[in-house]
Amino acid sequence: MEDIIAVLAQKLDLTAEEITDILWLALLQWQSTTTVSDKEQLTSISASVLDSSYVKDLHSDQSDSSQPLVSPTPSQPNTTAPLYSRPSQSPSQSSPAQESLPFPVPNATALRNSRALLRSLRPLMQRVPSQTSWILDEQATVQCIAETKLWLPQRKPKQEPWFELALVVDGSPSMLIWQRHVIELRRLLAQTGAFRDVRTWSLDVNSDGQLYLHPKLGARVNHQAPRSPQELIDPTRRRLILVVSDCISSLWQSGTVTTALKVWAEHGPMALVQMLPEWLWERTALSQVPKVRFHSLAPGMANQKLSVVRRDRWRKTTSTDIKVPVLTLEPPVTSLWSQMVAGKGNTGAPGLLFSPREQTSFAEIVEQNVALSSEERVQRFRVFSSPMARRLAGLLAACPVISLPIIRIIQDAMLRQSQQLHVAEVLLSGLFRLATPIGADTNPDEIEYKFYDEGIRGILLDSTPAPDTFSVLSKWIEQRLKKSLDDFIAILQEPQSNLALAERTRPFAGVAIEVLKRQGGKYARHAADLEQRLLPPQTPGKSIFPQLPPPQTFEFEVATITIEPDFNLQPFEFEVALIEVNQSAQISTDSFPEIVDEMVFTKTGKHLDDTERLILQGTFANQTYEQIAAASTKNSARHLSNVALKLWEVLSEVIGEKVTKRNLQNVLQQWAARPHLTIHRHRQQAQEFIEDLGNGVQLKMVAIPSGSFVMGSPEDEPERREAESPQHTVTIKSFFLGKNPVTQAQWQAVASLPQVNRELDANPSHFKGENRPVEEVSWYDAVEFCDRLSQYTGKPYRLPSEAEWEYACRAGTTTPFHFGETITSELANYNADHTYGAGVKGVYRAETTAIGSFGVANAFGLYDMHGNVFEWCADHWHSNYEGAPTDGSAWINNDNDYKFSVLRGGSWLNYPRYCRSASRNLNVRAERDFINSNVGFRVACGVGRTE
Repeated sequence: MEDIIAVLAQKLDLTAEEITDILWLALLQWQSTTTVSDKEQLTSISASVLDSSYVKDLHSDQSDSSQPLVSPTPSQPNTTAPLYSRPSQSPSQSSPAQESLPFPVPNATALRNSRALLRSLRPLMQRVPSQTSWILDEQATVQCIAETKLWLPQRKPKQEPWFELALVVDGSPSMLIWQRHVIELRRLLAQTGAFRDVRTWSLDVNSDGQLYLHPKLGARVNHQAPRSPQELIDPTRRRLILVVSDCISSLWQSGTVTTALKVWAEHGPMALVQMLPEWLWERTALSQVPKVRFHSLAPGMANQKLSVVRRDRWRKTTSTDIKVPVLTLEPPVTSLWSQMVAGKGNTGAPGLLFSPREQTSFAEIVEQNVALSSEERVQRFRVFSSPMARRLAGLLAACPVISLPIIRIIQDAMLRQSQQLHVAEVLLSGLFRLATPIGADTNPDEIEYKFYDEGIRGILLDSTPAPDTFSVLSKWIEQRLKKSLDDFIAILQEPQSNLALAERTRPFAGVAIEVLKRQGGKYARHAADLEQRLLPPQTPGKSIFPQLPPPQTFEFEVATITIEPDFNLQPFEFEVALIEVNQSAQISTDSFPEIVDEMVFTKTGKHLDDTERLILQGTFANQTYEQIAAASTKNSARHLSNVALKLWEVLSEVIGEKVTKRNLQNVLQQWAARPHLTIHRHRQQAQEFIEDLGNGVQLKMVAIPSGSFVMGSPEDEPERREAESPQHTVTIKSFFLGKNPVTQAQWQAVASLPQVNRELDANPSHFKGENRPVEEVSWYDAVEFCDRLSQYTGKPYRLPSEAEWEYACRAGTTTPFHFGETITSELANYNADHTYGAGVKGVYRAETTAIGSFGVANAFGLYDMHGNVFEWCADHWHSNYEGAPTDGSAWINNDNDYKFSVLRGGSWLNYPRYCRSASRNLNVRAERDFINSNVGFRVACGVGRTE
């Protein structure tokens, strides 16, 4: 016991009273668990009651407790929930016939990394003297009595947590998806013991466009008077404000929220908790907000007093910019913010610089959205969504009624690796709209969603493989219900209750019916029977449909396109880079330290220390090292000179010009006058399958979604050619494309396989290296490679068509490069002695580089699409697009002896204009003697077969 007390006192800095409370509560909980002897008492609790605890917690009147529990990790919620959505009702309205079905629905902890989140908050777990609470100082009292002979009690301030916390939750409808996460986050923050008090507020806007707060969330919101955002201002600056949002709603799009952010940032520490990962921020109101890093020179500083390090180093931060640190629910980011708030000056926390702007009405924002067809909505979703979200959307298309409980069923049965962000991707994609009115007391699990129009459902169903869905559904029923699929069908065909019960089973049964329909055979007949049994009863005489003739039986043949079972798709993450061109700008002396700090950090990964900052300040003031040393009590002039020499060396490497103390200001001004490129990076996810070629050699094939795009270049694109005209719309079917150009190791592995049509040189490349792309390969050699690979694997490998290549390269973009309006040698291998558009010169390597050397891909997950080596396409060369196919197929002439084929992508040898997404080139197809060391290829593979 003494050891436990010592650990609690030392690690958590707890008082004797708090330790006593913890031990008492632990004993009480142990006693309560030992009194439950009947196991059935635990399992008989209604699933609906347990699940509604989340809603009850939101509506609770009791204030949030900041007392730590025995374990700071929140208790695990029950893993069951109601199967179907139903309106709220009072206990008096319930009946046995209306109880929820005993189907388990996944309802696991939303915050899967809660322990790590708690650890990340440790810098905030400090105790300070209270300004309002006092306790008896026993030692001082005894000393006073001994010295004065007067029995007067002596007091001292009680030690209490440093901050109290205001959790401000965006009240927009899109945040209902995250309600369980918000509730668990609040519980977690209350249980840490790090805060004196934790209170939850709802942030919304009234009909006049004015922001207001409501204490708590949920049903009682409408019964309390709205509060001003200024109510959260604490004169003592001991209140943290966390704004929880996905930054999608009109509050953020119109800039209305910046009025509250400005007030809070001026009076204390405040941060934004973004529910979406950073790679999705480009699709929110944060897409145009500058990303920065914040540093704090003292504990608990107000946001507006934080120092800023900008990515766009030459731009000066203005006094009107609103400084907002940004957190995600990832512990490393939270840890950086906690350390910064605690005053660790060498720790930088990520954040954003909001600018106050003229507010736009929500109606004006809606008008800015162009009306899209079903095909365009699905295409936009497929281009910008993750593979997991695309698969979830396809499975949801089989559901007659869509709600969060139904989505959790599908996630648990078919998409166990999916997360809530994938649900948000789908429901907020523009494919769905609300089918249920939303009020202040709406339970998110009772909200139903429907497709924006039914055409979207059909498009998604057409791209969802029926056999895969059928097999997963069968396995889930067997594991969860301990029944075979046939037994489950029999249960639904003979329900033991009335039609109302059958109607309530329809959301879940609907998934099975749609899957069974598409499977065909006896299951299609079962589906038809179940559909008839589970339809809502029609009132006699009030049917709006005409009487149809009795159905007749007929036979027909079905062609089914299925995904090959050995396409074992696996998700992978990658980094996408976008280039922002920043024009030249004059910079002020005040911004020099921030610019130099960013330069040093870019080169060394370390920020300027106090001595280096002192040197810079003195240099900008034209002081000598002796004068700088005179203002410092810690540094001699010689020491400052040595530190400065190392600093000038680092800056010389970054700028590309020798930097000295004498020319520092001039060099920085000249450097700032040049155009600069800012590279924004974010992470995305795609799917691939891996082909094992033996001896540790693998070929990775990335899934490319179907869609339509405009092929060719617009007339105003710089350095375009007429061969890229006319622009035309092409529709592409799903296929796979090599993640990288074929490497020399992959070439050698396939070249050793049995010959199909022609011999292959096992090592044709000029620049040797296993991970370098193979080059000096003719078109016929590339075709032979595909033929041998197809024969070895049983899959239909081939060269991509020219349309497939450009579609895959663009990955949803319309700019000259998938990076943006220009290209840089930091991201691609080309002749960087020349520039494109507003780009800058870079490193010309004059040889191939290993695949993926630059660590960035396009939005589909493909590497080296610009530069390194030209890539063969299947098409014959045509001088323009007059008469080109529009279905994505290769454009082949009838002449089998045609001499020229298409090359795409540019190479290490070429000017940047040849590396554009739309650029077309040609070469002789035939002999290797005519092929340069800048010509390679990547392979494509079909995704389906017809049965």
